[in-house]
Amino acid sequence: MRFFTLPPCEVFWPYILVNANNPSHGMKYLRRWGRGVETVILDSGVEIFRNPEVKDYPLGHIKHMLITYHQIRQLCPNSEVYLTCPDYPDDYNPGSLWLSEEVTNIERTAENIRMCVSKYPDVNWLIPLQGHYRKPRSVLKMINLIADILDEWDYVALANLCVERSWKVVRDTYNLARLMLPRHRIHVFGLDLDYAKRLRPYSFDSLAYTFPRGRGRASCKNKDERIAYFHAFIKRLNSG
Repeated sequence: MRFFTLPPCEVFWPYILVNANNPSHGMKYLRRWGRGVETVILDSGVEIFRNPEVKDYPLGHIKHMLITYHQIRQLCPNSEVYLTCPDYPDDYNPGSLWLSEEVTNIERTAENIRMCVSKYPDVNWLIPLQGHYRKPRSVLKMINLIADILDEWDYVALANLCVERSWKVVRDTYNLARLMLPRHRIHVFGLDLDYAKRLRPYSFDSLAYTFPRGRGRASCKNKDERIAYFHAFIKRLNSG
């Protein structure tokens, strides 16, 4: 099971997550460690949709992501580098990104995926699977909409569980995707560590090591604490 994150710059880790909206910290890390890194995921920056007034990515977002993607490939010549197709979440503000009952966040995500893989076929895309808020079976709709693309791209990411705390919702969504895509590698964005240890996906990501007492609570305050908290998180990851 591969764990993607952005560690303290002083600590080497082989699986790195870079944020498309704020790549400077990730790029600083890769300038130091890039030649030894095994895999990098450049995410699409969906956190902008935490603001319910934001309905779409900014103009030129994909172009900006492509520039960052190629910069990462130069810094990491020995690495697999994946670029996440921009998707539309439903879990931050349910229904906020639906254009209609027929064009929901799922259809919008599918349209973006088709555009990305057709216009930029040489990019190593990570295909996001979206869903409706707390409706595990909605991931089946997403999979069916892009079934032909999934025949060609074998790395997919469940992108509708980033803030989900219900074990049942997480488990059911993952199991449905696993059932439908038995030969695909499945990444889960923002997965809770304890849930990751129970599901054992191919890969997951989290930045929660900076909040050892839970999200939104006491965070590390300085470099030494960041390093100590990161090592403590990895110890938890490797235990049990």
